[in-house]
Amino acid sequence: MMRPCILAMISLGLSVLATAPLLAQAPAEPPPGPGRELIERSCINCHDIYMITAKRKTPQEWAAIVGLMADRGAEVTPEEMQVIEQYLAQNFPKTAPDSAAAR
Repeated sequence: MMRPCILAMISLGLSVLATAPLLAQAPAEPPPGPGRELIERSCINCHDIYMITAKRKTPQEWAAIVGLMADRGAEVTPEEMQVIEQYLAQNFPKTAPDSAAAR
């Protein structure tokens, strides 16, 4: 009886450790900007804001994700999609790996 409990606790601990780097990247509060209001209106119905802001993507990757979400029913105009893409790319860019970390 004790073994399943221990295994569950270990599994939970490992999942928390696996997500810790993503949470550490997420800002305490997303930066202000016109895209933030659009995200709060259009994306937060399905996604937690920190799930979005913890990600780091290239402008092309953000554009693809925003397009996919629009295809899946996010209520945004093409103009709003561009504002969201710019906001995400500016505030949550994918950076090149640190050369020291890559070694």
